[in-house]
Amino acid sequence: MEHPLYCFSKQPDNRYLISHATVQRIHRGKRASSDICAWAGHIAECELEVHAFKEFRIGVTPAVEDAMIVTLDHEPRHDLVVCMAPMYIYTDWETLLVGIETWLALGATKIIVPVQSASSSCYKILQEYERRGLVIIKTWPKWPVLSDSNPNGLVLSRGIEESHVNCLFTVKPWANMVAFSDIDDLLLGLLKPSAKFWAALGSSFDQFQGLFAEHPQAGSLLFEHRDVQFQLPAPQVATFDFNFLTESKHKMNCNVWRMKTRVVVNASRVDSVNMHETGIHRLGYVQTRIPCRQAHFYHLRHSHHSVSTPVPIDMSNLAAMLNKSWYSRLESFQEFKNVPLNKSSTESFEDFDRCMGAINDEHWTLHVSRCLTPHVCFSRLKREVDCVAARAEYDFFRSGSGYFLQTTNVTITASDPNCEAPVPPIVSGNHYFAP
Repeated sequence: MEHPLYCFSKQPDNRYLISHATVQRIHRGKRASSDICAWAGHIAECELEVHAFKEFRIGVTPAVEDAMIVTLDHEPRHDLVVCMAPMYIYTDWETLLVGIETWLALGATKIIVPVQSASSSCYKILQEYERRGLVIIKTWPKWPVLSDSNPNGLVLSRGIEESHVNCLFTVKPWANMVAFSDIDDLLLGLLKPSAKFWAALGSSFDQFQGLFAEHPQAGSLLFEHRDVQFQLPAPQVATFDFNFLTESKHKMNCNVWRMKTRVVVNASRVDSVNMHETGIHRLGYVQTRIPCRQAHFYHLRHSHHSVSTPVPIDMSNLAAMLNKSWYSRLESFQEFKNVPLNKSSTESFEDFDRCMGAINDEHWTLHVSRCLTPHVCFSRLKREVDCVAARAEYDFFRSGSGYFLQTTNVTITASDPNCEAPVPPIVSGNHYFAP
C-alpha cells in the first residue's frame, strides 16, 4: 500500500491512542486481468482503545485534527445475516418478496441490501422491512471512472466485491454467520417430492451450523447453484401470496460442474469475500467446497421457464410456510398494501438473456473473444417504470504516492431513464488526473 493509515481512539484520560494500521490488498476486481479501469480493494486493521465502542477516527497523517470520525453500527447478536449483491435495474418486486421472506423463514434475522437503482415499488417494500428492523438499506452509487453503459456491467464488473467486503465488515461485530447471495438465490436444501424437507431439516442456519461442525477448520463454505423453473405471478401486494411457487416443478440436476458460486462464512474467520469465492482467511481456517448433492443454492430467476437436465422438486411446503408468515406480516403493511405497484417488465430481459446465453455457449468452446464479456449485453429500454437511484458526488485527491476517492452528497432520488443510476461526477480534487 502506497499510503499509511492511522487510527485514533480516545483513552480514559482523554488522550488519543494512535496506532498505525496494517493494510493489505484483498483483490483487484473481477475484471482486473482485462480491464484497465479495474480498482484494487484494500482492508486496514489497527488497534483501538478497548473503550472506543462509540466512535474513533482514521486519517492518513499522524495528526488527529486531520482525521475523519467513524461511528460504529450497533446491533444485537445475529446468528445468520444475509449480504445481498447491489440491487439495480434487473430486480422486480415479486422476486424481492420471495427472497426476503424465504431468507427470514430460513433463519436469517437481518438482510443487508445495497441499492444502486430500483423500481419505486421495490424501494417502498425495502423501506417497510427496514422499519421493522429486518433489513438494512445501504446506498450504493456507481463508481465515477467507468466505461460500461450497461448497469449489469457496472455492478458485476466493478461494484460487487467492494459491496460484499463492505457488508462483511459492517456485520462482523454482531454476526455469527454471513451468506453472500443475489436476491433470487436461496439455500433450500434438497426439495425432493417425497421428502418431508421442512419438518425434518429446519432452517438454513441449522444446515450451515451442521456443515461448519462437519468441517471444523472451515472459515467459509462454497456452494453451487442450480437454476429452477420459475415464473412470476402478477398481483398487487394486497393479493400477493406464494402459491405460484407450487408451479415450479423442476430444477437443474447436480451434474459434474464443480463451479462454486455462492459463499457462506463464519464472520470471525474471514477478512474478505470476492463475489464467488472467499479471499483472506484468519490463520488456521480454510475455504471448503460443499458438494452439490449435499447442499446447493436454488436460482429462482424469472426467465427460467424451463431448465436443462431437469429433476423434479416440490415447493408446496415452502409455499405454505411462506404464506403463513406473509399473511401475518401483511397486517402490519396497512398503509402500503393497497398502493399500486410497478408492473414487472420481465419482457425487457429477453434480449439480455439471449446475449448472455450466446456468451455462455462460446465460453465452452476454444474460440473465446477476450472482449466478449457480459457487460457488452443490453436490454431493451422500458422507460415507463418509475424508479429511484443512488446519486453521489466524488472528491478526488492525491496524497503522498496514493490516490483517494471520497463520496459526498449521497442521496436516493429519481433515477435516470431506463431505471439507471447516474455515473457520479468528480466535483473537486487536488491533482490533474485520476488513475
